[in-house]
Amino acid sequence: MISERPQAASGSVRDGIVREELAGLRLMFWARLIVLGILAVWVAATLPFERSGLYLAAITAFAVLGAPTYLLARRGIGGVPVIAAFLLLDAALLTYILVVPPPVYVEGWTPQLNLRLPNFLYLGVFLVGMALSYSPALVIWTGVASIAAWSAGFLWVASLPGSIVTSSNDTLDGSLSPDAVISGFLHPGAVSRTFWYNQIVFLVLLTIILALTVWRSRRLVARQVAAEAERASLSRYFSPNIVRELSNSDEALGRPAVQPVAVLFADIVGFTAISEHLTPENLVKLLSEFHGRLTRVAFDHDGTIDKFIGDSIMVNFGTPRPKDDDPVRALACAGAMISEIGRWNEERRAAGEAPVGIGVGVHFGDVVVGNVGDVRRLEYTVLGDTVNVASRLERLTREIGTSLVVSDDLVRAVRRCGVEPTDVIEDLREDREQTVRGRTE
Repeated sequence: MISERPQAASGSVRDGIVREELAGLRLMFWARLIVLGILAVWVAATLPFERSGLYLAAITAFAVLGAPTYLLARRGIGGVPVIAAFLLLDAALLTYILVVPPPVYVEGWTPQLNLRLPNFLYLGVFLVGMALSYSPALVIWTGVASIAAWSAGFLWVASLPGSIVTSSNDTLDGSLSPDAVISGFLHPGAVSRTFWYNQIVFLVLLTIILALTVWRSRRLVARQVAAEAERASLSRYFSPNIVRELSNSDEALGRPAVQPVAVLFADIVGFTAISEHLTPENLVKLLSEFHGRLTRVAFDHDGTIDKFIGDSIMVNFGTPRPKDDDPVRALACAGAMISEIGRWNEERRAAGEAPVGIGVGVHFGDVVVGNVGDVRRLEYTVLGDTVNVASRLERLTREIGTSLVVSDDLVRAVRRCGVEPTDVIEDLREDREQTVRGRTE
């Protein structure tokens, strides 16, 4: 069983990363639609209809092409190869739009002139958008696809009749005059290899930076998912307030200290007689239901479950950090536990099962709070006479014939909080003086 825990943890981390990748693709899809929508509005507002129609059609095609990537990934179809194929189509379509002039553009405008426009930067925007995917591999692939598509577009333009391929090296020997260089640059058929080299270097550097950024973000996400998985695992063994304390503190819970705490014990009345008539499976089911209901009530009142002892549950109020209303919450929790078992008994009667009685004892006083045990196995618990009295008050419920017994110390502590105990539990009443076993006070 020990070897299964790391596998389970790594599996939860992988599942968390998959969820983040899917969320990233969803965000990327909607961001793409928003950006394209803004571009569509801008094109329609700034260009005449005969020119804007083609651009709007291209924008629509680009928007539609982005949908399969997200929709297929959401359904778990295709995986990375399918996403990579659509990204390659994206890069090819975008390059075509940027390189090939529309038929209704300015007369005499050439693809060579298109290469000199800043249109190329839209490929950079396309590449930056992939950072939302949380996948370094997709970022790298998008960079490769963008470089390949743009290079194919450049080489196609360079191969067209009338193209004059130039380079900054052409002027190094000084054979061309400044006027000739400028004239060559302004020629409608001029295609600069230097521009292409710089654009490729730009895309390579941008891809590397984005891939490293996404890789680092992915590691942060992995650590966050692992931390959440650890918190979920801890929550199975510790109360939520203890988990929060362990998660938010750089140090373990402090060394043992004395502080006032309200201690509550609750268990099933007549459990021994009940267990004699149940199979082991039904007995475990009964205890699980009983403990589960009381646990939810305890957590609702911000109590710390110290331990389960057979059919009993021990809850503290005031650990790991004491609060002013600890006695009030302890008393309210006791009443809520009795009410919860009452509702459970209604369900049991409707199912033809015998009702279950409950006894609850609550006391307030100083305890020793801290870690007990060996460094290899520590238990965060409370110790002291207050714990013993709370346990014996719970046992006293059998002798008195009631579901709840609280001590005078708890009643006084509730009143010090400015609350009358009968405002918390309406039918609470004072009993005659009782002496619990092992106590002379």
